[in-house]
Amino acid sequence: MSRKFSFTVPYTVPVEDLHRALTTDDAWRSRFAGADTATLELSHPGGAGTIRIHMTEKARQDKIPGIVRKVLKNELVLSRTDDWQALDGEIAKGVFEASTTGITSRMSGSYVLRPTAEGSQIEVVGTVEVKVSLVGGAIEPLAEQLFHRVLTSERKFFEEWFGAQATA
Repeated sequence: MSRKFSFTVPYTVPVEDLHRALTTDDAWRSRFAGADTATLELSHPGGAGTIRIHMTEKARQDKIPGIVRKVLKNELVLSRTDDWQALDGEIAKGVFEASTTGITSRMSGSYVLRPTAEGSQIEVVGTVEVKVSLVGGAIEPLAEQLFHRVLTSERKFFEEWFGAQATA
């Protein structure tokens, strides 16, 4: 059984600027600088103004919820691929796919980047499925919460990155 979810991530940055950052290799390399347990692969299969970001990261044991640690078969490695399309007016769309090793899980969905009065927002809609007998349904909300925290962390990074770019 899978679980559907949706949430928005607000930004204080205009759509055009945020999209430019989201599709810029330098921003993502800065985001992952010093991440010892992470990998990052960037490509632009759709041409200028698009990006495919493939990221993996090994989860630290102290950050893994107890219910998940109990059913892990080996190290928990998170893998995520985001594909962002070019801006179409003031809207940009993207898709994401994520999975884990150590526990069988899959997440997929879409992004819509659009303007707001305060700047912009990314609307996230997706599904998550954790294939673990008896406790998979209990782990799915945790996976959704983790994804929300990751995107919130990315928002903080990109807003700080914009501040640094403005003063450079």
